[in-house]
Amino acid sequence: MINRFFMIVALGFLASCATRQDAPSEMVPQVAGSSADRGNSVTETKVVTPGMLAAEKLAAIEPSVYFDYDKFEIKQQFALTIEAFAEYMRAIPGSKLTIEGNCDERGTIEYNLALGQRRADAVKSALVSMGIDGDRIETISFGEERPRNSNKSESGFSVNRRADLISR
Repeated sequence: MINRFFMIVALGFLASCATRQDAPSEMVPQVAGSSADRGNSVTETKVVTPGMLAAEKLAAIEPSVYFDYDKFEIKQQFALTIEAFAEYMRAIPGSKLTIEGNCDERGTIEYNLALGQRRADAVKSALVSMGIDGDRIETISFGEERPRNSNKSESGFSVNRRADLISR
């Protein structure tokens, strides 16, 4: 029993001493096989493509751009979101994007549909200015029909004023 305890402690110590080193290039080596047959193991190389890197970057961000009340200008804080989508679309030439414009419930249905469309179009224009073909981007407005938060407060309204980017 004491030997088992020391074995567990020793394995824990060895595991904590392991360090991770980032690969200097796009080639990430992976060793196959168990520790029992290390002498006969084969090193496999996994190629990381620009598309994989762009998809990973895209997965790490929130795919929405939020707007101020009654506005459709893109705030600087969402530049990274738009850049991540542009990078993804450049890396995956066959990819397409849908941008859904949304509003809070204040205003008429017609006004909110028009404002949602202007928000979606503003995001599309930003992507086109980064070299993305506009034919690969579809825009649609849902106005106030798809709220993310039903609280009738500024914090509730603020999450409903957005453009959602959906890659397909």
